[in-house]
Amino acid sequence: MKFIVVCRPQARHAVLPALLALALLGGCGREPASYTEDAPQVSAGQVQFPAGSRQLDVLRSEAVTAGASASLQLPGRVVWDETRSSALRTPLPGQVARIEAQPGQQVKAGQVIAWITSPEFGQAQAHSVRGRAELQRARRELDRTRELHAAGVASGRELDEAEANFAGSQADHARANAFARAYGNGQRVDQRLPLRAPIDGVLVERRMNPGMSVSPDSEQPLAVIGDPDRLWLLLDVPESLAGRLKAGMQVSVPGADGQPLQATLQHVDDFVDSERRVVQARAELDNRARGFKAGQYVRAQVALPSEGGVSLPDAAVLLIDGKQVVFVEEGKGRFVRHAVHAEELGDGRLWVREGLARGSRVVVEGGLLLQQLVDSAPAAVSTGTGRAAP
Repeated sequence: MKFIVVCRPQARHAVLPALLALALLGGCGREPASYTEDAPQVSAGQVQFPAGSRQLDVLRSEAVTAGASASLQLPGRVVWDETRSSALRTPLPGQVARIEAQPGQQVKAGQVIAWITSPEFGQAQAHSVRGRAELQRARRELDRTRELHAAGVASGRELDEAEANFAGSQADHARANAFARAYGNGQRVDQRLPLRAPIDGVLVERRMNPGMSVSPDSEQPLAVIGDPDRLWLLLDVPESLAGRLKAGMQVSVPGADGQPLQATLQHVDDFVDSERRVVQARAELDNRARGFKAGQYVRAQVALPSEGGVSLPDAAVLLIDGKQVVFVEEGKGRFVRHAVHAEELGDGRLWVREGLARGSRVVVEGGLLLQQLVDSAPAAVSTGTGRAAP
């Protein structure tokens, strides 16, 4: 939130700034009475300029607007919808051997996107094949021992050992086979690890090439499967404003053709990012026209519900001794200082819940001059009243 910070002069009767002196230069060479007529009257946080005073030329006022018409301007970023997208990473280190799909291609769940040559996967394949052979041998040994036991040749102890060996071989084979089958292509030993699409969608990103070395701990995924027709819009909301946003509010984003695209706020986080001090809000974008791209930065506008109060430019608010004040023009050269509590709306606007009536005109240029006039008035005269800020 931007305010004009005013440092009070050390002496209450400080000389007025150069701006005021320049405004009074026109009185040089005239009778002393003309100077007195041009001097503004200051009391209790109020400034009264004489009619036709040239100091009024440096002041500019602007009418406040109804709080219901206020909106928040927030920075946002377009990302893939996490419920409709999936990032592909290699589970084992290796080297890209072959690419089977191209960006923009429609893919089905389970479809091979690429083949990775992985020695570690080759070892898993070998364990699976070896386990299958061991299981077959243990089964034959168990069958033979059962026949011998039935004929009275093999003892019960020998039968128990054969059954235990068979059970152990079953467990070893199941473990090795599950590891190989989890990644596919577990029936042979060729070190070829398939990278498969986990969901139906479009191959929207591919960050791998044949011969490229890959590992599970890479920061970037090798590919992304997503739905470009539906995207998420993530908004960064200052923590001071987060309480004003609720799910269901309307969000407007400028489209590629300049026309605003409407979306609905789906969720507002319940925690503040400890590093950036923002709360993240999320909306869903209908992107069937493909006007937005994942990773794109945008400026979004969130319409606020009617909460009363007024909206005014941030240039109207001065920060005096830690307090927010504005000068209200009451007509006929009269300006009165009011204490306010302003909250940021974004886009150079502030929101004041109470203390200012709709239609009030606040000073947006020259507020410093008015404050310096108030500060330069005798202390006994400028004591605040119920209307003026202390």
